[in-house]
Amino acid sequence: MFKAVAVDIDGTFLTDQRDYDRSLFTKVLRKMQRQQIQFIVASGDQYAFLKGLFPEHAAELGFVAENGVLVVDRHGKEIASGQLPPAVVTAVFTFLRRQPATYFTMCARHSAYIMDDVPPKQHNMFQQYYSRLQTIQSLADIPENVFKFALTLPAKQTSTFIKHFNNKFAGLIQPTVSGYGAIDLIIPHMNKGNGLRKLLHHWQLSGDDLLVFGDNENDLSMFKLAGESYAMANAPQHVRKVATHVAPSNNQQGVLLTLADKLKI
Repeated sequence: MFKAVAVDIDGTFLTDQRDYDRSLFTKVLRKMQRQQIQFIVASGDQYAFLKGLFPEHAAELGFVAENGVLVVDRHGKEIASGQLPPAVVTAVFTFLRRQPATYFTMCARHSAYIMDDVPPKQHNMFQQYYSRLQTIQSLADIPENVFKFALTLPAKQTSTFIKHFNNKFAGLIQPTVSGYGAIDLIIPHMNKGNGLRKLLHHWQLSGDDLLVFGDNENDLSMFKLAGESYAMANAPQHVRKVATHVAPSNNQQGVLLTLADKLKI
């Protein structure tokens, strides 16, 4: 029997309308707690945004945020947080500013930061994912260490961008696809799987105790770690092939229905 559950958020736990069955979630969470099973939110999203999705239960959950860079236990206890070397941040910033039709945020512990010349449409889109987002005029305006870049670009350019980026920054910072036309640039080896491993170790658990749900490439490190994994029916075929099972789609509340079935709710 699993002792911890980790769920991706966008395309997995949330519907396309960015909501979930809150009543069913409460029932699932209470049954898990009675059986001493931990619930973990494992996402590329910002920690502040993720907490806001669970206003009544955030203090009862573990979080692996920003694609594994920030790991937080229940009641907001920070377990781990990474940072990119300043020279790498400067080089990546300069590179991204030269890429056409590419817009990005720079993510840090307390806020995300976006340039003041980003068009309103893209700025509004980023605001949907970052509860704390500040506008800056230059890289020097960021008062804290950056640990991730999150960018959007035309989806058809994703493969070309990643190849070009890896040719320039291999070993320094790693791109991972987080959605359709969305890429996160993360600290090498600090992915969701790595973050989950740290949280499980903190709880004296292992990957064999873990059940995970995901839908995209940035979830593959979770699948590799976990004893049991579910890809959502809406996930790309190459992602579904890696998981041990396929769950109903995010729009069918596949995570909660699968857990309710396993927990006999």
